[in-house]
Amino acid sequence: MDGGTTKKRIIGIGVCGPNEKYLENTLKEFQRLCDEFIIATNNADEATIALLESYNAHHYEDNREWGKDQPNIKTALLERAGDLKPDWIIALDMDEVFAPEFTREEAERLMDTDEIAYYFLVVNLYNDKDHFAHDTGIQRFWNIRFYKYLPEYGLQFQRKNLHCGLGPPIAYKYGWHAPYYLEHYGLMAKEDRDRKAQRYAKYDPTKKFKAGDYYEQLSMELKMILFDREGLLRKLKESKECQKRTPPKLRPE
Repeated sequence: MDGGTTKKRIIGIGVCGPNEKYLENTLKEFQRLCDEFIIATNNADEATIALLESYNAHHYEDNREWGKDQPNIKTALLERAGDLKPDWIIALDMDEVFAPEFTREEAERLMDTDEIAYYFLVVNLYNDKDHFAHDTGIQRFWNIRFYKYLPEYGLQFQRKNLHCGLGPPIAYKYGWHAPYYLEHYGLMAKEDRDRKAQRYAKYDPTKKFKAGDYYEQLSMELKMILFDREGLLRKLKESKECQKRTPPKLRPE
């Protein structure tokens, strides 16, 4: 108890495959921001399991095929997170970190409003940690990473084999913009981009789940843009889409 009120619990969730080379960075994010976190492992290797346990992560195995059962894997994970009594969820891929300015105190501030979910601006690092790419396919974009746990509005993720998001539809429909960015490492190295291109060619050959420009640019060399982190934070804090608002009323789906 603190001042007569109960502290809100933040639970972290994520799905972890084998040989996730940026995993420890993401685990550190869960550790600094969350009360507890739970990871669904998908064909993970022994070294990955050992790393999860070294960070006291709750984890369990779900080896359903990622390119076919992704929404069901994530729905089952969110359901299991409910056992940890969350008020809010932080959802991350295993190659992502928040801006360091997004602290637990800032998370508490965002929770202390009438909003139920927050989009963060995802920045795709490119070739190194000081540059990013921004083109028609690979670009900066807003995506949900922090949301209230509302099982009464449904926990089922969007039924898309790929690119089904990191939260249920209620979060995407009613979410607002946090004045913070999120760094994505998964497209930084060329070999990682090539692997993604191969995987998407296998699981989405007709480009049903994502615009073709994105898939095509995975195999191209794009212009590198210097990443001005402080400048981006200033722009986000000043932008209209990050200002406090009166949220729309929630309606049953």
